[in-house]
Amino acid sequence: MNSRAYFEETESERFRLHTDWNRPFMKEAIGYANYTGKTMLEIGCGIGVDSIQWKRAGNHIVSLDYNYPSVEITRARFKSEKLEGRFLNGDAETLPFASESFDLVYSFGVLHHTPDTQRTIDEVYRCLKPGGEAIIMLYYKWSALIFGHTILGFGIRQGKLLETRSIAKLVSKYTEFDSQFEGNVNPLTKAYSKREIRKMFRKFSGVKQEIHYLWPGHFGPAARLLPLVPEKVKRNLHRWVGWNVIIKATK
Repeated sequence: MNSRAYFEETESERFRLHTDWNRPFMKEAIGYANYTGKTMLEIGCGIGVDSIQWKRAGNHIVSLDYNYPSVEITRARFKSEKLEGRFLNGDAETLPFASESFDLVYSFGVLHHTPDTQRTIDEVYRCLKPGGEAIIMLYYKWSALIFGHTILGFGIRQGKLLETRSIAKLVSKYTEFDSQFEGNVNPLTKAYSKREIRKMFRKFSGVKQEIHYLWPGHFGPAARLLPLVPEKVKRNLHRWVGWNVIIKATK
């Protein structure tokens, strides 16, 4: 798992899979290369694919994850490229850093899995220096994945809504069901509207939201209707019903 071939394969796969239809969006939407010389924190580093992007761009990064094995994989990824970093096991709801420690805090697809997401955002705010920036991805409530794949597909077609008796529980259990297996079970998933996100980030002086990540599988059984949608409309649908809200907020 800690081989150079593994690191190259997982990096390629991450950016290949995150697309707006067939166009990869992550590098452009996040803008790793636009930041350099920043003292920064990644919350939920996973296996270090994003952390290594920030480091290659010339930033001083602390990679934190609640899962200790992930921290060790990230450490090995940096070592394979002879790059330095700090790697910590920690909790997003109680970040182990002094206030105003970072120029930039980044987290992609992590904070919606915590019991108290608002507390994690408040922690991000606390740890940022004045004028610092947060780049956070949260799942989008009004997405095709929730209405098509999850509610229509799992909830209605497979009858799981009768089992969970709750849209929130259905979303938590089945939005990422296809990627769960023994040893990789996600206990909690939440999704947010743009209005809810503005409220959660109300302490920040400026907040921008951009929606991405959409492909036919997100529509579930409704995907059969996609041939009726004009190509020009489909190319822009991610802006309204994509799965990822990328939030850029300034303290």
